[in-house]
Amino acid sequence: MKTMTKALGSLVAAIALALPAQAATVSLAELLNGGSITAGDKLFDQWSNPFYDSSDGRLFDPTNITVTSLDDGGDDPGPGLRFDVLDGELTIGGDGLYAYIDLTFGFRVTPAPGKAIKDVSMDGFGAFYGWEGAADGPEDAGSYIHESVGTAALLDDLAELSVEFSYCLDPVLCFAPGQTAVVSDSGDFAPQGSVYVTKNILVWATAETENAGVGSFVQRFSQQSVPEPGSLALVALALAGLGAAARRRH
Repeated sequence: MKTMTKALGSLVAAIALALPAQAATVSLAELLNGGSITAGDKLFDQWSNPFYDSSDGRLFDPTNITVTSLDDGGDDPGPGLRFDVLDGELTIGGDGLYAYIDLTFGFRVTPAPGKAIKDVSMDGFGAFYGWEGAADGPEDAGSYIHESVGTAALLDDLAELSVEFSYCLDPVLCFAPGQTAVVSDSGDFAPQGSVYVTKNILVWATAETENAGVGSFVQRFSQQSVPEPGSLALVALALAGLGAAARRRH
């Protein structure tokens, strides 16, 4: 009976591991309050919000940003997160001069033992801009995300990437008048046991008839397997044995 119970327990565990993981969704507020989220074999923790500013004096409400785990990328592009912005939290209307929202937040990513992160990517950039009627001032609006990836918080020693969706039709303000639509980017680096990510999101609009905002974006981390320390020791012993055998033959 004990043998059958043990076998059934092992079968249940095997079935559970074979089933696809259910996506989890939490608010950014929960994460900033000491929470964490897991996507596949990756843990996202140590969330921080070092900076926020806006031209209209609004206060940042992190409950209006949800974070959903993504475990459908295999090793490449890898597990990741989808960020969805609710209730216009990252939307701004122009004020005739320069209206903006400037948000920075960060987190740490750690894979399971035996895996190392080697690449980071951003895509699914759901940004927008628009206007009502004729422009009543300089035409310049859009959204931009700059990301730094480092070996410690706030560092960029591993990679930097950015996405932007904007337009500027003012020949004085614009370096290159027209639309900019860079909605994905990636960066690779030497395999790491953990990385720290810092995101800076800037949304701006100028003319009072303009608006711009961010609705969503996706973040993924590709990975590779790394030898376990025990495996490396066995390889070293095997090589040493081969060397000793070769010396004896001579």
